[in-house]
Amino acid sequence: MRVPVFLSAIIAVLLGGCLEIPSQETLSTNVGTRLIDRCPAVIPATRQQTDGLKSSFRLTTWNLNKFQRANWQQELKTSAQQSDLLLLQEAVERPALSQLLLQAHFNWQQIQAFRLEGEAIGVLNAAPVAALYNCALRELEPVSRLPKSALLTLYPLADSNYPLLVINVHGVNFELAMAAYRRQMGRLFLLAKGYPGPVILAGDFATWGNKRADYLLTLAKQSGFDEAVPSSDLRVLVMSKPVDHIFYRKLQLKNSGNKATHASDHNPLWAEFSVLPISVK
Repeated sequence: MRVPVFLSAIIAVLLGGCLEIPSQETLSTNVGTRLIDRCPAVIPATRQQTDGLKSSFRLTTWNLNKFQRANWQQELKTSAQQSDLLLLQEAVERPALSQLLLQAHFNWQQIQAFRLEGEAIGVLNAAPVAALYNCALRELEPVSRLPKSALLTLYPLADSNYPLLVINVHGVNFELAMAAYRRQMGRLFLLAKGYPGPVILAGDFATWGNKRADYLLTLAKQSGFDEAVPSSDLRVLVMSKPVDHIFYRKLQLKNSGNKATHASDHNPLWAEFSVLPISVK
């Protein structure tokens, strides 16, 4: 959601009485709520023992804009039916969302970036297979004083020596400079770069303007990542730059695309991948 900086700061002050920022990383899931670790310096890389996601799979990332617009349920239901992985930003922990995901036979995990009027808000990962591992990172926005979250999840992946590392990103937005943004993105790409298996970083990277976009794309390239850019690009632009991205490494991109919708202030973005042949991993 793109709110002017001054308005965000006012909102944060006015909602102080009903706003809670967890002191520890708290994960809501389809089977309950638990504490998890802040991400370590290195993501554990164990060779997997079981199959999980299909060797060819589709991932969709979408900022839900906290359900502030109509028809989000139908749009999300369609995305869930067409996807093997869902990465959601600005998801609100509500019965309607959990019921929709369970009906799609998805397991889901959501990091609680903060709680507003008792409802957890943050990024959410969902897949038809159980996650092997989760850890989280939160970065406080200097102006709004609200944290932006990233959830790192390992999923078993068929025909792969290592599990798939999926990093769901909601980038620092309300900042006059770029110190917090650089710190957040630098840490995430460092973790991704150090993982020996296939990796996807996707979400709302808040790349409004040339300075942020140039920094992110340079960082991704230096870290060995390619971007899945739709051939017919309908991503929402802010200051002439798309804010939603999918970056990948050690996977083969088959196709990517997106669609226009009025159900959020972002458009869903998707990509189809397959596991690389063993000879080129």
